[in-house]
Amino acid sequence: MGIEKDESLLTAATELRCQAEEQLRVKTVERHPPLTMEKSQRLTHELEVHQIELEMQNAELRQARDKTETILDKYTELYDFAPIGYFTLDGDGTINAVNLTGASLFGIVRDRLLGRRFGLFVADKARPLFTEFLDKVFARQGDESCEVMLTKEGNHPLFVQIEAVADAAGNECQIAVINITERRRAEDLLAKEQLKTKELNRSLEARIVQAVEELRQKDQMLIMRDRLAVMGEMINNIAHQWRQPLNTLGLVIQEVRLCHGSDEFSGEFLEENTSEAMELIQHMSRTIDDFRNFFKSDKEIVAFSVNHVISRTLSLVEKSFLDKKIGITLHPEGEPMANGYPNEYAQVLLNILMNARDALTEHNADGALISIRAFAEGGKTVVAISDNAGGIADEIMDKLFDAYFTTKGPDKGTGIGLFMSKAIIEKSMGGRLTVRNIGGGAEFRIEV
Repeated sequence: MGIEKDESLLTAATELRCQAEEQLRVKTVERHPPLTMEKSQRLTHELEVHQIELEMQNAELRQARDKTETILDKYTELYDFAPIGYFTLDGDGTINAVNLTGASLFGIVRDRLLGRRFGLFVADKARPLFTEFLDKVFARQGDESCEVMLTKEGNHPLFVQIEAVADAAGNECQIAVINITERRRAEDLLAKEQLKTKELNRSLEARIVQAVEELRQKDQMLIMRDRLAVMGEMINNIAHQWRQPLNTLGLVIQEVRLCHGSDEFSGEFLEENTSEAMELIQHMSRTIDDFRNFFKSDKEIVAFSVNHVISRTLSLVEKSFLDKKIGITLHPEGEPMANGYPNEYAQVLLNILMNARDALTEHNADGALISIRAFAEGGKTVVAISDNAGGIADEIMDKLFDAYFTTKGPDKGTGIGLFMSKAIIEKSMGGRLTVRNIGGGAEFRIEV
């Protein structure tokens, strides 16, 4: 009975479903009448076109996806392997992202850096500076920069330059960390070298000052020695100037003594001899004045007669030259004048004459002669002093006016005379002092 009842229920359900499907078919036919062949073909075409459009859009989407993935791969490669460490920090300095270069700066695997605070890797002394720097970045939302020292476990400190900018929302900031350790080492080395250089310069300056002072003292000693040598020459010249007057004065005195008490002795005889003796004494006194004035320093530039200065200089040395059998001739042409210091000019003449005398004495020149010409040429006064001592060797011609250069022995010359003569003429008087070889000797030429 039970089985028959179940079969009866199944049959009834099947019939009910068939009736429902028939009603649905009838309603569908009423709402959607059967399509004609033309409409069916058009609908099929539209479906096929739409399918092709979907396939094309799908291909474009795949291309865009592939391109995006390629760009993402390149960006990821550039980001990870950039020569600069890149970090993304939140407001309290926690590391949210980091590239491989940034992780390598600390020698820590990237995953272990994420979630840790960047400030923990900053050296204790630099941590307040970094905190202030990070506050500025989030407060201003602008570019900021600082240099700090990072600690790297088991390694030397790492000096870095940090550039940072916050995002628009101010929730995160991007920082670029540049390793400047080598640069800082180079800067420290440079600073040490500069310090050494400064110390060396100070030491060198002190040594230069000391050397200059020693040279100055040496110059003063040589100048003094040269002046003493010139004074010695002058004393020798005074002796030559006084020898004949002294002899004559001695003869006058002896004659007075011999004639005293004789018939030749009279008031007139005494007056004549006294007058002659006084003339000799006055001549000797004038000689002393001439030598004394010769060494006086000129204080003002004046116009002076070149012929007069030459004659005054020759009067001091002429007799000593004649004793050495050296003749001196003067050939003045007119009355040339010069502006300058006459006494210094006379000392230049004396230095040149002394050098000519020494050259003539050294070479034992026959008919030793010094010739002096004074004339005007090209708006300047020229004095040419020549000798017949054989001339100056070519190898020393350019050194003749150098300081301390001399061909004489150390007991006979200091090498200062001609050097100072050139300085007097060219620097004090604005002229020129030159030398050249002429037939049979040398010629010094003074142009003022």
